[in-house]
Amino acid sequence: MRINDRATTAPAVPFHPPISTPSDSPDSTPDILSLTPDENSPEPSLTNLVPSPESTGSEESTGASRFPEVTSCSPPSVSHTTNGFHMGSSATSSTHLSVSNLYPPARPQSGCGTLGWKIPLKINFFEMKLPQNSLINQYRVDITFNMASGDERAVIQKHVCKSVWKALLKKYAAELQGKHPVYDGRATLYARELLWNGSPRKFEIDWEDEEDGGRKRTNTVKIAHTGSVDLSLLQEFINRQKPYETAETRQTEFDLGRSAIQVIEVILSQLPKSRYNTIGRSHYFDPGNNQVSLGQGCDIWEGYYQSLRPGTWKPFINIDVTYTAMIQDTNVIDFILDLTNSRYPEDAVRGRNLGEVKSHLCGLKVSTRHMGYNRVYKLSNEKRKILGKSASEHKFDLGDGSTTSIEKYYLNKYKIKLQCPYLPLLAVGSKGTTLLPMELCTIVRGQHKKGKLTADQTSEMIRSAAKPADKRMWNTEDIAKRELVPTPLLDYYGIKINPRMYETEGRVLDAPKLRYQNKEVSPRDGSWDLRGVKFKNGMKLDNWVILDFVGIREDTFYKFLDELKDVGRNSGVMISDPLTVKSPQINSKDDDFRKISQIEKEFDDLHKKYNPTMFMLFINEKKPYPLPNKDMYKHIKRICDSDLGVLSQCIKDKNIFKANKSVLANICLKINAKLGGVNHDIDTSNTSFGELFKKPIMFIGADVNHPHVGMDEVMPSIAAAVGSIDSKLAKYVSSVRFQKHSRSVESKNQVDGMPKKKERLEMIDKFDDMCYELISAFRENCKGRLPERIIYYRDGVSEGQFRAVLNREMTSMRRACRRFSPDYQPGITIVCVQKRHHLRMFCRDRGCAVGKGNNVPPGCVLDKDVTHPVEFDFYLCSHFGLQGTSRPTHYHVLWDDNNFDSDSLQTLTYHLCHLYARCTKAVSIPAPVYYAHWVALRAMNSTNFEDDASSIRSEGSDEHNNWDEKRKPMLIRKGLMYWA
Repeated sequence: MRINDRATTAPAVPFHPPISTPSDSPDSTPDILSLTPDENSPEPSLTNLVPSPESTGSEESTGASRFPEVTSCSPPSVSHTTNGFHMGSSATSSTHLSVSNLYPPARPQSGCGTLGWKIPLKINFFEMKLPQNSLINQYRVDITFNMASGDERAVIQKHVCKSVWKALLKKYAAELQGKHPVYDGRATLYARELLWNGSPRKFEIDWEDEEDGGRKRTNTVKIAHTGSVDLSLLQEFINRQKPYETAETRQTEFDLGRSAIQVIEVILSQLPKSRYNTIGRSHYFDPGNNQVSLGQGCDIWEGYYQSLRPGTWKPFINIDVTYTAMIQDTNVIDFILDLTNSRYPEDAVRGRNLGEVKSHLCGLKVSTRHMGYNRVYKLSNEKRKILGKSASEHKFDLGDGSTTSIEKYYLNKYKIKLQCPYLPLLAVGSKGTTLLPMELCTIVRGQHKKGKLTADQTSEMIRSAAKPADKRMWNTEDIAKRELVPTPLLDYYGIKINPRMYETEGRVLDAPKLRYQNKEVSPRDGSWDLRGVKFKNGMKLDNWVILDFVGIREDTFYKFLDELKDVGRNSGVMISDPLTVKSPQINSKDDDFRKISQIEKEFDDLHKKYNPTMFMLFINEKKPYPLPNKDMYKHIKRICDSDLGVLSQCIKDKNIFKANKSVLANICLKINAKLGGVNHDIDTSNTSFGELFKKPIMFIGADVNHPHVGMDEVMPSIAAAVGSIDSKLAKYVSSVRFQKHSRSVESKNQVDGMPKKKERLEMIDKFDDMCYELISAFRENCKGRLPERIIYYRDGVSEGQFRAVLNREMTSMRRACRRFSPDYQPGITIVCVQKRHHLRMFCRDRGCAVGKGNNVPPGCVLDKDVTHPVEFDFYLCSHFGLQGTSRPTHYHVLWDDNNFDSDSLQTLTYHLCHLYARCTKAVSIPAPVYYAHWVALRAMNSTNFEDDASSIRSEGSDEHNNWDEKRKPMLIRKGLMYWA
């Protein structure tokens, strides 16, 4: 239906073109800044657990820069004014810093924060007492088997290492009695007493392989003493309580403390590993027949996470309840039927189901019994090899000159008539040359599901696992009482643990006053509504079109449109009638490729005819027409963001049929932000950080989005950054780069023959170019002025990569600044934002808890007792937990030229959580970080990387540069908040 013929030009933010400079390559030397070793398995997220709801290359010496390289430096001096903020000498003096000597600052001299009202808390940390002057001997363990050639080959299978060690303990029980050696399951052994007088030993160990029908096997075990670790080094590190002089000193002490932690964690994990299914630091209980189905061939298993964390004055054990998805131990055919929701087996391996089946089967262990005993095989890890021809089609040579099919072979050899000979065979082993019929294979129990959960699985996981805070606290305490009890092993090593949760005191910060055009609003429990308020700067939507993929009736459409215009008018967003409304007719029987082509044509035709500012899309939430909701959304954003460069707003059918004021208001605030308007801002004049805003200041948020498991070969990582361009912190521009997602690293105790560990690359490769783009946009929008202070919130960095990220990205920011002028040296503060941790805060006083989940109130901050012994960090729960237990965000300051005190940085961070333009709630992380996350996701949707898979493998890393130009969303160039 054609309504209007008006057309306008979309607002744009002028952009300064970047200057091309060479990029540095990452330093290949891994660095450890965490006292807790990184896990091999992913931290909790909805992919596997349930939440409660470097470049070190030479720096160019330029003019009068205060950053030339030298061999040492002193930490930045700290000075404070009465309002809690002052530009200290590190930002204004000629202190010279070496790239290799960058390290996080100490906690401010003024100590912990004082603002807010005090709240008594319980923390899921348990006090630990360690023995004094306890030396632990360390040994290297090499387990090998003899090949036919006489050479030795390292064993890398975990179950083999575990079985061989168990057999060794049994065989040499008399020699090892009372000595309690502990083994990490791979290459390291610890013991308090000196074993075999410290002499190297070699053993031939016979054992029975339970995964091969009890077949007897023999392996060679070599054990050699490599040194000792003093457990008291951990307490010495904690007791330091003073800043470091150099990065080298800091690194040395961290390495010593980390060595002690590794020993203690191996000791603590011995018993749980023998009882439960262990993944990383999490131990899961087998539910037996009481498992809860997650759907699509998975069950939910409950367990607990355990790690040692150094506190401000003492070490703690962190215990947290965790949940994960495990693959059901069922026949492979039943598994693929459940996975694809198919009725017949042949349907499960056809069309789009085939790729899903291959992805989920890769690397799984299956067992067979057709040979009269249990035999375990591991399916091929290669998606292209995992499935072969069918049992009736595949023929092989019997060795006597004759050939037969797999189907006939099993009938003649094992008297088994295959019921589904038409199904593809499973390829097992590293080479994938052994083929097995699906119907004879059963999935081995206790295998962790890799990759992302589906939307339905995520919903089911949350329903089953999200527990109110008080119930989660009781559950955690029950686990601690059961698992942290004294044992002969702990007594032998002199480790004592208090099974009661640690009690401390937090503070609840006041929420900011939010300024709208006509009034101020005070959030309550982390939220506010839009009744009676007008946006700070409302925009006009008068050049837009609607594409209706739902088929809305005309009367329903006009009712929705009138109500949307009415709510918009009351909020200060003037919405005119759309230029046209079109309902595309797409044949549901067409294949997806043809559907996508038709959708693209509909957009292209309307864009050529009307050149709209925005497309509004009506899409189905549950009905897969013309494509499933998730796929439809991805293609819409790809077309609008990258192909056409037009804003888009998707609306689900249920929000059209049952539109209410709150839903319509939410749509209006998103439209206003996308058009360049300002929904609200905060008054900074009377805050502890108010001095900060008296000079031009810029906030940057950055995140790196990695491909999920199974897509590593096809998709790159995407680095995204946003930067504020106004004093209200309401307008941001974005920058995106594609980069490699991992590198191979060799561990300290690398076993010969063992494949190198793949480490996620969190460093942003071209951060200097990205920062230059963002700062250029700030200059263009602030009348040629450059920011004098830059506050950079960085998401997605593990503790073990702090120094690598600091060295690379701090250097990149300096390089970007010098491209404007050799004398341009803004004060930079870098704060790492971490959500993947296991600390939880619980109210000791039930009267302080809020909501149905009985969570800590929004603004609850904790910066003592369980924080870093020396460095500047804190935990802040800024949001209201709608369900389950709220997870606070951990903030760790990696660099601070601006010399924040605790109150100023904590309050600033909390206020930034109220400036998220997409909703009327305080969110769990600062708005610029949240925006960077959305920009990365939208860039991921901007292309189908599988189409470029062959070029990735053939052209290597240079292809990422091509993606930057070919796939970068066009809307970035317009400087609009298209992700809002």
